[in-house]
Amino acid sequence: MPISPQTRLHAAFIIIVLALLSVFPPLATDMYLPAIGQVAEAMDAPHSAAELSLSVFFLGLCLGQFIVGPLSDAFGRKLPLVGGTLLFTLTSIGLLMVDDIVSFNVLRFLQAIGACTGMAVGRAIVTDLYQGRAVAKVMTLLVTLMTIGPIISPFLGSVLLTALGWRSIFVTLIIVGVTALVLTLIVIPETLPQENRRPGAFSNALGHFKTLATRRRFIVPALVTAFIQAPIFAFITGSSGVFIGGFGMSASSYGVLFGVVASALVIFAQINNQLLNHFSPAQILSAGLPVFAGLAAVLLTVSGTQQAWVLVAALWCVLGMVGLLSANGMAIAMAGSPEAAGLGSAGLGSLQFAVAFCMSSLVALMGTATAVPMAAAMLTVSLVATGLWHGFFRRAASEQTAQEAAS
Repeated sequence: MPISPQTRLHAAFIIIVLALLSVFPPLATDMYLPAIGQVAEAMDAPHSAAELSLSVFFLGLCLGQFIVGPLSDAFGRKLPLVGGTLLFTLTSIGLLMVDDIVSFNVLRFLQAIGACTGMAVGRAIVTDLYQGRAVAKVMTLLVTLMTIGPIISPFLGSVLLTALGWRSIFVTLIIVGVTALVLTLIVIPETLPQENRRPGAFSNALGHFKTLATRRRFIVPALVTAFIQAPIFAFITGSSGVFIGGFGMSASSYGVLFGVVASALVIFAQINNQLLNHFSPAQILSAGLPVFAGLAAVLLTVSGTQQAWVLVAALWCVLGMVGLLSANGMAIAMAGSPEAAGLGSAGLGSLQFAVAFCMSSLVALMGTATAVPMAAAMLTVSLVATGLWHGFFRRAASEQTAQEAAS
């Protein structure tokens, strides 16, 4: 049935609001990074205690999805989405009021649970509304819009910190949260009908997660997607030390460079959107993953260069492949959990942040004085993703391609 212009317009607004909700985590982390020193000073706490606020935030993003996903299968999508957005907003207000680092870190953990709601429920909503290649196309659009957050966050955080102090960052998060809450109430429909809900989804969540963990058509593409996205976190962790410490760039120049490299995610996502008109998500992954690994190998080869532009060009290409491939992996993984999209989305997101935590920690431990650890980590995860896909998923990918061709 043809989609009316009004329906298309509403669908476009839904995707925009979901993108705004999904950008909470990068805004709350990338924009906050420059403020860690000031927070430690204001709270009269060691710098390491303030740094812990990042670790507990990532932990909240990981664990929170195990709560939000089953809730969205049991009670519908909109109620958990509104509740999570409200939690994010209220904890952002609370972070302005506390004056000790323990309370601050507790609130950051709770803030992360609210922040992860948009990602977990948003993927489930897309799966409710679309099927087949359309899921990958909408996921690509969603990822493209979400990328705006990492592009602008470091620069915006630096400007706010310099002009107004660290509390202005949380005031900005409050404004974003209130705006998203209002738009969610107005724009986002309930996409999970009453008859499709799973009242026992939350109480039986552990058993369902075990089922998904042993289901190859879910767990393999979910792991592949997590490893595909890992270079983003390697770049976030290592790039500051490499370009500011190693190449002597100023903070403002680094902010521009960060945006330039992150723009590859947007550009390559649009390439993927065009490829999806001719190829299935499985076909794109099968062809693109070896290219991804090859470009990561090139990056490692040039990681010792003294020419910053050479390193930037190689990083741009590697992160571009992340933008091209990741939405396809998401779509295939979500198709592997048709009976509980919220649960599948939670598992997918938790794997993503578990791998991100390991990747970030590994790069930090190996040091950021040069680009070698960052590049080596990117090559490792690209090879793991390629091996998982071609070693354990070729038959399932072929079956999916045949099903899509028949549909």
